[in-house]
Amino acid sequence: MGRLEDAEPAPRHKLTHPTGWEPSLEWTDTGGVISTGPLEHEPDDALWEHLIGDWGLSPRSVRIIPGSVQIRAWDAQTANGIERLRYYRARIEPLARISDPDDVAALCKMIEKRKPKAVQAVGGERTMLVALSDWQIGKAGERGGGTPETCERILRSLDRLVDQVKQLRKVGRAPDAVALVGLGDMVEQCSGHYAMQTFNADLDRREQMRVARRLILAYVEAMVDLGLPVVLGAVPGNHGENRNSSGKAYTTWTDNDDLAVFETVGEILSANPARYGSVNVPLGAIADDLTMTLELSGVAVGFAHGHQIRSGGPEKWWQGQALGRQKIADASIMVLGHKHHLYVSESSGRTVMQCPAQDGGSYWWTAQTGNESPAGLLSVVVGAACGPRGWDDLAIL
Repeated sequence: MGRLEDAEPAPRHKLTHPTGWEPSLEWTDTGGVISTGPLEHEPDDALWEHLIGDWGLSPRSVRIIPGSVQIRAWDAQTANGIERLRYYRARIEPLARISDPDDVAALCKMIEKRKPKAVQAVGGERTMLVALSDWQIGKAGERGGGTPETCERILRSLDRLVDQVKQLRKVGRAPDAVALVGLGDMVEQCSGHYAMQTFNADLDRREQMRVARRLILAYVEAMVDLGLPVVLGAVPGNHGENRNSSGKAYTTWTDNDDLAVFETVGEILSANPARYGSVNVPLGAIADDLTMTLELSGVAVGFAHGHQIRSGGPEKWWQGQALGRQKIADASIMVLGHKHHLYVSESSGRTVMQCPAQDGGSYWWTAQTGNESPAGLLSVVVGAACGPRGWDDLAIL
């Protein structure tokens, strides 16, 4: 039996750390840095709290600064051989806390005693964006009625728009201009989009376009009467497509009635500069693609009907457009139609606005899903003067 002293000692491995990444804490009253030891997985909030507490700080008084976590991988000699270890470092900061009871009492007293202050008038340029979306003129047989009821809704929204401009003027937030932008599906078309469409249409194609033009002109007239410069623009929707008997678009993406009605209105207005000299159709505003971008009072606003968006929603689609450096990539705000209900999101860091429709609804969609949304007109004031979002005074009229 061998003696204990004859036994070969187990090899000792010193666990090395990347220089400067040793488990440690650096802390002052204003913040610091914490580094972990080797970990197999990225630490979650609970582990960070444990590490912070292990160094003698209270997790209730400090926090990991979001976005500050760094990772470094390191090959080290362990008892199991060479292993790849991961180390994490993050910045920490104290949580703001009012600890003096007298300070809390003073804060409560200030809230109770504070007098309302007058809102200062906003300086700088502001453009009222009016999204003319999903009228589907010629659509009948739905819960919201046919073309006469749709026209009445659109004109009531125009009355509210005029009143909205007047109200904004009273409170010092008057727009300097108005952008009337067609978001697509201005007309219903007569066939090729869904079964029973031909049976449900109450106007033929020529009549649909004639009524749509008159309604667009009514909006232009009202804004000119208010003394506001007007910008006209439009993007194509799916209902405006030139489709064959199989229901397929067969010419070009821009051979589209949604563009044609605005293009015709622009030509009508240009023939009367004495009346409509303040109406402008910028180059490219009648889209030569499925998207279009306008700079409105210093803010880039992108437009698309939205029928090209598939799975993942508008934010995912916009992300792809930005990655591919497409025309809409540099916009700060994106305005969409097609879905017939209001949706506003800032989850991506930019703003997505999806417009409600003005048509009579869709019985089939409601029968399928149970969903239906009230009709309405989206208006929003856009401009660098509107603050960090680039927009304010959003209304559904």
